[in-house]
Amino acid sequence: MLKVSVIVPIYKVDPIFLKKAIHSLSAQTLEDAEFILVFDGANQDLENLCASLTKQDPRFVIIKKDHSGVSDTRNYGIKQAKGEYISFVDADDWIPSDIYKTAFEFAQRNNSDIVFWDMATVDQNGTVTQKQYENQSIDNLTPEQRETIMKQFIWVSQSKYGAIISVCCKLVKRSLLLTNNILFSKDIAIGEDRVFFSTLWPKAQNISYLNRNGYFCRENPSSAMHKFHKDGIYRFIKYLDAFDRDFFQKNKAIFGREMYRLILLSCRITYMNSMNPNSYWARMKQMTTDFKEKTIQHYLQNVEEKGLTPKEKIEFRLLRHKIFITLWIRGLLHKI
Repeated sequence: MLKVSVIVPIYKVDPIFLKKAIHSLSAQTLEDAEFILVFDGANQDLENLCASLTKQDPRFVIIKKDHSGVSDTRNYGIKQAKGEYISFVDADDWIPSDIYKTAFEFAQRNNSDIVFWDMATVDQNGTVTQKQYENQSIDNLTPEQRETIMKQFIWVSQSKYGAIISVCCKLVKRSLLLTNNILFSKDIAIGEDRVFFSTLWPKAQNISYLNRNGYFCRENPSSAMHKFHKDGIYRFIKYLDAFDRDFFQKNKAIFGREMYRLILLSCRITYMNSMNPNSYWARMKQMTTDFKEKTIQHYLQNVEEKGLTPKEKIEFRLLRHKIFITLWIRGLLHKI
Protein backbone atom coordinates (compact mmCIF):
# COMPACT_ATOMS: atom_id res chain seq x y z
CA MET A 1 0.00 0.00 0.00
CA LEU A 2 1.17 3.52 -0.76
CA LYS A 3 1.87 5.65 2.29
CA VAL A 4 0.20 8.93 1.31
CA SER A 5 -2.26 10.07 -1.38
CA VAL A 6 -2.32 13.82 -1.97
CA ILE A 7 -5.42 15.14 -3.75
CA VAL A 8 -5.20 18.41 -5.71
CA PRO A 9 -8.46 19.79 -7.21
CA ILE A 10 -7.75 21.97 -10.27
CA TYR A 11 -10.14 24.57 -11.61
CA LYS A 12 -9.35 28.00 -13.13
CA VAL A 13 -6.04 28.43 -11.32
CA ASP A 14 -3.24 30.78 -12.38
CA PRO A 15 -0.71 28.63 -14.32
CA ILE A 16 2.19 30.25 -12.44
CA PHE A 17 0.66 29.25 -9.10
CA LEU A 18 -0.15 25.74 -10.33
CA LYS A 19 3.42 25.29 -11.54
CA LYS A 20 4.76 26.18 -8.08
CA ALA A 21 2.32 23.76 -6.43
CA ILE A 22 3.36 20.90 -8.73
CA HIS A 23 7.06 21.63 -8.24
CA SER A 24 6.59 21.46 -4.47
CA LEU A 25 4.89 18.07 -4.82
CA SER A 26 7.52 16.75 -7.19
CA ALA A 27 10.20 17.74 -4.66
CA GLN A 28 8.67 15.59 -1.91
CA THR A 29 11.20 13.28 -0.30
CA LEU A 30 8.51 10.68 0.40
CA GLU A 31 8.85 8.28 -2.51
CA ASP A 32 5.98 5.90 -1.66
CA ALA A 33 3.27 8.44 -2.41
CA GLU A 34 0.85 9.49 -5.13
CA PHE A 35 -0.19 12.97 -6.16
CA ILE A 36 -3.68 12.93 -7.68
CA LEU A 37 -4.40 15.98 -9.85
CA VAL A 38 -8.16 16.10 -10.43
CA PHE A 39 -9.35 18.47 -13.15
CA ASP A 40 -12.82 19.80 -12.29
CA GLY A 41 -13.84 20.41 -15.89
CA ALA A 42 -11.82 20.58 -19.10
CA ASN A 43 -8.93 23.03 -19.38
CA GLN A 44 -6.59 21.97 -22.15
CA ASP A 45 -3.88 24.54 -21.40
CA LEU A 46 -3.62 23.53 -17.73
CA GLU A 47 -3.85 19.84 -18.64
CA ASN A 48 -0.92 20.25 -21.03
CA LEU A 49 1.05 22.12 -18.39
CA CYS A 50 0.50 19.37 -15.83
CA ALA A 51 1.37 16.63 -18.30
CA SER A 52 4.61 18.40 -19.15
CA LEU A 53 5.60 19.05 -15.53
CA THR A 54 4.82 15.56 -14.25
CA LYS A 55 5.89 13.25 -17.08
CA GLN A 56 9.18 12.35 -15.35
CA ASP A 57 7.58 11.58 -11.98
CA PRO A 58 5.50 8.37 -11.80
CA ARG A 59 3.95 9.46 -8.51
CA PHE A 60 1.59 11.81 -10.35
CA VAL A 61 -1.87 10.70 -11.48
CA ILE A 62 -3.93 13.02 -13.69
CA ILE A 63 -7.70 12.60 -13.69
CA LYS A 64 -10.25 14.55 -15.75
CA LYS A 65 -13.94 14.85 -14.89
CA ASP A 66 -16.92 17.08 -15.66
CA HIS A 67 -17.18 20.28 -13.65
CA SER A 68 -19.11 19.65 -10.43
CA GLY A 69 -17.47 21.82 -7.74
CA VAL A 70 -14.59 21.43 -5.30
CA SER A 71 -16.40 19.11 -2.85
CA ASP A 72 -17.34 16.55 -5.48
CA THR A 73 -13.84 16.84 -6.96
CA ARG A 74 -12.23 16.05 -3.61
CA ASN A 75 -14.62 13.14 -3.17
CA TYR A 76 -13.62 11.83 -6.58
CA GLY A 77 -9.99 11.96 -5.51
CA ILE A 78 -10.74 10.16 -2.24
CA LYS A 79 -12.40 7.33 -4.16
CA GLN A 80 -9.36 6.98 -6.44
CA ALA A 81 -6.77 7.17 -3.64
CA LYS A 82 -4.70 4.14 -2.66
CA GLY A 83 -2.59 5.55 0.18
CA GLU A 84 -2.77 4.66 3.86
CA TYR A 85 -3.26 8.38 4.53
CA ILE A 86 -4.98 11.08 2.49
CA SER A 87 -4.04 14.74 2.32
CA PHE A 88 -5.17 17.77 0.30
CA VAL A 89 -3.32 20.62 -1.38
CA ASP A 90 -5.02 23.51 -3.16
CA ALA A 91 -3.71 24.18 -6.66
CA ASP A 92 -2.46 27.70 -5.87
CA ASP A 93 -0.57 26.79 -2.67
CA TRP A 94 2.72 24.98 -2.02
CA ILE A 95 4.44 22.82 0.61
CA PRO A 96 7.98 22.17 1.94
CA SER A 97 9.81 19.25 0.35
CA ASP A 98 9.93 17.00 3.42
CA ILE A 99 6.52 17.60 4.97
CA TYR A 100 4.86 14.33 3.94
CA LYS A 101 7.82 12.18 4.90
CA THR A 102 8.02 13.93 8.28
CA ALA A 103 4.26 13.80 8.89
CA PHE A 104 3.92 10.15 7.85
CA GLU A 105 6.74 9.03 10.15
CA PHE A 106 5.18 11.06 12.97
CA ALA A 107 1.79 9.42 12.30
CA GLN A 108 3.35 5.96 12.32
CA ARG A 109 5.09 6.52 15.65
CA ASN A 110 1.85 7.64 17.27
CA ASN A 111 -0.62 5.40 15.45
CA SER A 112 -2.46 8.57 14.47
CA ASP A 113 -5.79 8.66 12.68
CA ILE A 114 -5.30 12.38 12.00
CA VAL A 115 -2.14 14.47 12.03
CA PHE A 116 -2.31 18.24 11.57
CA TRP A 117 0.42 20.86 11.34
CA ASP A 118 0.77 24.62 11.04
CA MET A 119 0.06 26.79 8.02
CA ALA A 120 1.54 30.08 6.86
CA THR A 121 -0.49 32.57 4.82
CA VAL A 122 1.12 34.55 2.00
CA ASP A 123 -0.45 37.83 0.88
CA GLN A 124 -0.26 39.40 -2.58
CA ASN A 125 2.94 41.23 -1.61
CA GLY A 126 4.64 37.99 -0.58
CA THR A 127 4.45 38.73 3.13
CA VAL A 128 4.34 35.49 5.13
CA THR A 129 2.32 35.23 8.35
CA GLN A 130 2.49 32.12 10.49
CA LYS A 131 0.56 31.12 13.61
CA GLN A 132 1.49 28.11 15.72
CA TYR A 133 -1.10 25.95 17.45
CA GLU A 134 1.37 25.08 20.24
CA ASN A 135 5.10 25.41 20.90
CA GLN A 136 5.80 21.69 20.64
CA SER A 137 4.37 18.60 18.96
CA ILE A 138 1.63 16.60 20.69
CA ASP A 139 1.57 12.82 20.24
CA ASN A 140 -2.11 12.47 21.14
CA LEU A 141 -4.48 15.32 21.93
CA THR A 142 -6.30 15.19 25.26
CA PRO A 143 -10.13 15.04 25.29
CA GLU A 144 -10.13 18.69 26.42
CA GLN A 145 -7.91 19.76 23.53
CA ARG A 146 -10.05 17.82 21.07
CA GLU A 147 -13.27 19.41 22.37
CA THR A 148 -11.79 22.92 22.17
CA ILE A 149 -10.71 22.34 18.58
CA MET A 150 -14.05 20.77 17.68
CA LYS A 151 -15.76 24.04 18.54
CA GLN A 152 -13.39 25.94 16.23
CA PHE A 153 -14.99 24.26 13.25
CA ILE A 154 -17.97 26.54 13.95
CA TRP A 155 -16.36 29.74 15.13
CA VAL A 156 -12.61 30.38 15.26
CA SER A 157 -11.96 32.05 18.61
CA GLN A 158 -8.19 32.56 18.14
CA SER A 159 -5.98 32.88 15.07
CA LYS A 160 -3.84 29.93 16.15
CA TYR A 161 -6.74 27.64 15.23
CA GLY A 162 -6.93 28.91 11.64
CA ALA A 163 -4.88 26.08 10.13
CA ILE A 164 -6.81 23.40 12.00
CA ILE A 165 -10.11 24.16 10.27
CA SER A 166 -8.48 24.05 6.83
CA VAL A 167 -8.89 20.90 4.76
CA CYS A 168 -5.19 21.14 3.97
CA CYS A 169 -2.12 20.65 6.26
CA LYS A 170 -3.36 17.28 7.51
CA LEU A 171 -2.95 13.56 7.10
CA VAL A 172 -6.17 11.56 7.50
CA LYS A 173 -6.18 7.78 7.64
CA ARG A 174 -8.07 6.62 4.57
CA SER A 175 -9.67 3.72 6.44
CA LEU A 176 -11.25 6.24 8.84
CA LEU A 177 -13.06 7.86 5.91
CA LEU A 178 -14.08 4.57 4.30
CA THR A 179 -15.28 2.89 7.50
CA ASN A 180 -17.46 5.85 8.43
CA ASN A 181 -18.46 6.73 4.85
CA ILE A 182 -17.35 10.34 5.32
CA LEU A 183 -17.17 12.57 2.24
CA PHE A 184 -17.52 16.27 1.52
CA SER A 185 -21.06 17.57 1.22
CA LYS A 186 -21.86 18.50 -2.37
CA ASP A 187 -24.85 20.57 -1.24
CA ILE A 188 -22.89 23.42 0.37
CA ALA A 189 -20.55 25.79 -1.47
CA ILE A 190 -19.04 27.57 1.54
CA GLY A 191 -17.62 25.99 4.70
CA GLU A 192 -17.62 22.44 3.33
CA ASP A 193 -14.21 21.77 4.92
CA ARG A 194 -15.46 22.72 8.39
CA VAL A 195 -18.49 20.45 8.13
CA PHE A 196 -16.29 17.63 6.81
CA PHE A 197 -13.87 17.75 9.72
CA SER A 198 -16.56 18.30 12.35
CA THR A 199 -17.97 14.95 11.20
CA LEU A 200 -14.58 13.26 11.03
CA TRP A 201 -13.03 14.59 14.26
CA PRO A 202 -15.13 12.59 16.78
CA LYS A 203 -14.53 9.34 14.84
CA ALA A 204 -10.74 9.46 15.28
CA GLN A 205 -9.06 7.55 18.10
CA ASN A 206 -5.69 9.32 18.03
CA ILE A 207 -5.22 12.89 16.82
CA SER A 208 -1.69 14.28 16.74
CA TYR A 209 -0.16 17.72 16.23
CA LEU A 210 3.13 18.18 14.40
CA ASN A 211 4.81 21.43 15.41
CA ARG A 212 5.94 22.38 11.95
CA ASN A 213 4.98 24.92 9.31
CA GLY A 214 4.19 22.54 6.50
CA TYR A 215 1.91 24.54 4.21
CA PHE A 216 1.96 27.91 2.45
CA CYS A 217 -1.53 29.21 1.70
CA ARG A 218 -1.77 31.96 -0.88
CA GLU A 219 -4.41 34.59 -0.09
CA ASN A 220 -6.84 34.55 -2.99
CA PRO A 221 -8.74 37.78 -3.73
CA SER A 222 -10.98 35.86 -6.18
CA SER A 223 -12.05 33.22 -3.65
CA ALA A 224 -15.69 32.64 -2.73
CA MET A 225 -15.26 34.90 0.29
CA HIS A 226 -14.37 37.88 -1.92
CA LYS A 227 -16.77 37.46 -4.84
CA PHE A 228 -20.23 38.99 -5.19
CA HIS A 229 -23.00 36.54 -4.28
CA LYS A 230 -26.61 37.61 -4.59
CA ASP A 231 -27.63 34.83 -2.19
CA GLY A 232 -24.74 35.02 0.29
CA ILE A 233 -26.72 34.76 3.52
CA TYR A 234 -28.67 31.73 2.26
CA ARG A 235 -25.41 29.97 1.38
CA PHE A 236 -24.32 30.59 4.96
CA ILE A 237 -27.59 29.28 6.42
CA LYS A 238 -27.17 26.10 4.36
CA TYR A 239 -23.63 25.74 5.72
CA LEU A 240 -24.67 26.09 9.38
CA ASP A 241 -27.65 23.80 8.90
CA ALA A 242 -25.28 21.08 7.59
CA PHE A 243 -23.71 20.56 11.03
CA ASP A 244 -24.88 17.73 13.25
CA ARG A 245 -27.94 18.89 15.20
CA ASP A 246 -26.78 17.30 18.47
CA PHE A 247 -23.56 19.27 18.11
CA PHE A 248 -25.65 22.40 17.55
CA GLN A 249 -27.77 21.81 20.65
CA LYS A 250 -24.65 21.54 22.80
CA ASN A 251 -23.00 24.62 21.28
CA LYS A 252 -25.76 27.10 20.51
CA ALA A 253 -23.72 30.04 21.79
CA ILE A 254 -20.89 29.60 19.29
CA PHE A 255 -23.36 28.94 16.47
CA GLY A 256 -24.92 32.29 17.34
CA ARG A 257 -21.51 33.97 17.28
CA GLU A 258 -20.77 32.44 13.90
CA MET A 259 -24.12 33.62 12.54
CA TYR A 260 -23.27 37.16 13.64
CA ARG A 261 -19.94 36.90 11.78
CA LEU A 262 -21.72 35.53 8.70
CA ILE A 263 -24.26 38.36 8.73
CA LEU A 264 -21.41 40.87 8.55
CA LEU A 265 -19.69 38.78 5.87
CA SER A 266 -22.87 38.56 3.81
CA CYS A 267 -23.10 42.35 3.95
CA ARG A 268 -19.65 42.49 2.34
CA ILE A 269 -20.25 39.90 -0.39
CA THR A 270 -23.90 40.71 -1.11
CA TYR A 271 -25.69 43.79 0.15
CA MET A 272 -22.74 46.22 0.25
CA ASN A 273 -20.64 44.65 -2.48
CA SER A 274 -19.58 47.06 -5.24
CA MET A 275 -20.80 44.57 -7.86
CA ASN A 276 -24.36 44.64 -6.54
CA PRO A 277 -26.32 46.42 -9.30
CA ASN A 278 -29.18 47.63 -7.07
CA SER A 279 -29.51 51.01 -5.41
CA TYR A 280 -28.52 51.56 -1.80
CA TRP A 281 -32.15 51.63 -0.69
CA ALA A 282 -33.08 48.48 -2.59
CA ARG A 283 -30.08 46.63 -1.14
CA MET A 284 -30.82 47.71 2.43
CA LYS A 285 -34.48 46.77 2.12
CA GLN A 286 -33.56 43.35 0.77
CA MET A 287 -31.04 42.91 3.58
CA THR A 288 -33.67 43.77 6.19
CA THR A 289 -36.13 41.28 4.71
CA ASP A 290 -33.52 38.53 4.51
CA PHE A 291 -32.19 39.01 8.04
CA LYS A 292 -35.67 38.67 9.52
CA GLU A 293 -35.72 35.10 8.21
CA LYS A 294 -36.62 32.78 11.07
CA THR A 295 -33.59 30.51 10.70
CA ILE A 296 -31.24 33.47 11.14
CA GLN A 297 -33.15 34.69 14.16
CA HIS A 298 -33.12 31.17 15.59
CA TYR A 299 -29.32 31.09 15.50
CA LEU A 300 -29.09 34.60 16.97
CA GLN A 301 -31.04 33.73 20.09
CA ASN A 302 -27.83 32.51 21.69
CA VAL A 303 -24.40 33.98 21.18
CA GLU A 304 -20.92 33.84 22.70
CA GLU A 305 -20.25 37.53 23.44
CA LYS A 306 -16.74 37.01 24.79
CA GLY A 307 -14.33 39.04 22.66
CA LEU A 308 -16.99 41.32 21.19
CA THR A 309 -16.39 45.04 21.52
CA PRO A 310 -19.07 47.14 23.28
CA LYS A 311 -20.24 48.39 19.86
CA GLU A 312 -20.49 44.83 18.54
CA LYS A 313 -22.47 43.73 21.58
CA ILE A 314 -24.96 46.53 21.00
CA GLU A 315 -25.19 45.68 17.32
CA PHE A 316 -25.75 42.00 18.01
CA ARG A 317 -28.51 42.70 20.53
CA LEU A 318 -30.22 44.99 18.03
CA LEU A 319 -30.01 42.28 15.37
CA ARG A 320 -31.58 39.79 17.73
CA HIS A 321 -34.53 42.16 18.04
CA LYS A 322 -34.68 42.65 14.24
CA ILE A 323 -33.34 46.18 14.38
CA PHE A 324 -30.84 46.76 11.57
CA ILE A 325 -30.04 50.48 11.84
CA THR A 326 -26.32 49.84 12.47
CA LEU A 327 -26.05 47.80 9.28
CA TRP A 328 -27.85 50.50 7.31
CA ILE A 329 -25.30 53.00 8.61
CA ARG A 330 -22.45 50.64 7.71
CA GLY A 331 -23.87 50.39 4.20
CA LEU A 332 -24.14 54.17 3.90
CA LEU A 333 -20.54 54.62 5.04
CA HIS A 334 -19.29 51.53 3.16
CA LYS A 335 -17.79 50.20 6.38
CA ILE A 336 -18.18 46.48 6.95
